[in-house]
Amino acid sequence: MSHLPQSVEDWREFTLTRGPRMAAEAFLIKLAGLSATEQRAALCGLPDTRELVRRFESAWPRRESSLGGVPFLTKDLYFRAGQPTFAGSTFLPEELGETRTSSSLPAAFENDAGAIECGRTQLNEFAFGLTGENPHFGDCPHPARPDLLSGGSSSGSAFAVARGLVPFALATDTAGSIRVPCGFCGVWGLRLSPDLAPVGDIFPLSPGYDTQGWITRTAADLRQVSAAVLGEAPPAGAGLWAGDLGLGLPAADLEAMRRVALRAGAQEDAAAATLLRLALAEAAQAYPVLGGHAAARVHAAWLERRQPDYDPVVWARLDAGRRRTHEELRTAEAVRTRVIEAFRAVFRRHHFIALPATIGGALPKSGMDDVLRRKLLALNAPASLAGLPALAAPATLENGLTGGVQFLFPDMANFGWDALLGRLV
Repeated sequence: MSHLPQSVEDWREFTLTRGPRMAAEAFLIKLAGLSATEQRAALCGLPDTRELVRRFESAWPRRESSLGGVPFLTKDLYFRAGQPTFAGSTFLPEELGETRTSSSLPAAFENDAGAIECGRTQLNEFAFGLTGENPHFGDCPHPARPDLLSGGSSSGSAFAVARGLVPFALATDTAGSIRVPCGFCGVWGLRLSPDLAPVGDIFPLSPGYDTQGWITRTAADLRQVSAAVLGEAPPAGAGLWAGDLGLGLPAADLEAMRRVALRAGAQEDAAAATLLRLALAEAAQAYPVLGGHAAARVHAAWLERRQPDYDPVVWARLDAGRRRTHEELRTAEAVRTRVIEAFRAVFRRHHFIALPATIGGALPKSGMDDVLRRKLLALNAPASLAGLPALAAPATLENGLTGGVQFLFPDMANFGWDALLGRLV
């Protein structure tokens, strides 16, 4: 095929004019462009050729829908009836048993919008990480720089979209898992609000904080994909550029992120930025206490018995989560309350808040240490503690890599993603 589709519109036209079998073949040709190592680190649950063609043909009656004929991938936390969900592990289906129901978000994209799920994407084990590392299936590389990592936990989704395999992929964001890999991989993302999905709709990391969403290759695709399931968005007024919360990001990187924020309609307000910096200072310490405690409850039935099967880093985080004391939880909840109150105060004056989502660009595995994790949580955990929806945008840095900018909104009723994207397209 001389020209393979890239964007949402490319895929819609290609499938409509060439038919479902040729569209399935186009996906397979793209897939063959990934090495075996890349496929293992980024993808899982791929249907065989016959099943893939069947899915494209089954979607043909919905070809005139908003995403008719468009392939997508789904992070391996979402359920599909009759298929196993591993969540980046080697053993989860043995504990959960047969999957009997499908998650609502991929079903909405398929049944209502006409898109075609073509497989699943890998992640940090149980989504408990921000790096893209996975000792079972391989660390997910940066899509353009194999010496660097993609970021996570939605590593496979960001990698696959950035490499052009599909124009969008479903993901989740509990404490930055959409925002961080979007920044590192130079793609776009939308994090919804944690209260939108029913309990049990996906395999959870930290119930109460887990948030569904999606990643796209371009801002234009993000508008189109989001409109397909969210419908019309409210307007977006002026926002606040809050800076780096005192983390000391390199000046050139911070300026690149600031330019993206100002182009989206953010303004500078020193008093509001100072309020946030002070109120959010303990979020990076509070979130692991609350989120880790919630995560440990999910794994309680098998955590001890399955210890040899876990990524040791993930098991240690879960073990720490179950050992949190009442006093630690009480203190962390007090921090969460202060974070929520600070956001409410700022949202009275600003329609959205823009912050960095990454500490500069992607890094090699050696740079993905606890120091980086704490800094990434300092930027991303505040919105997670407050349950805010967010739009993730890339910013091109001087060294040619990309960093991330996050745009936070007070709630879904005021989530002006469409107007903001219109300023950034």
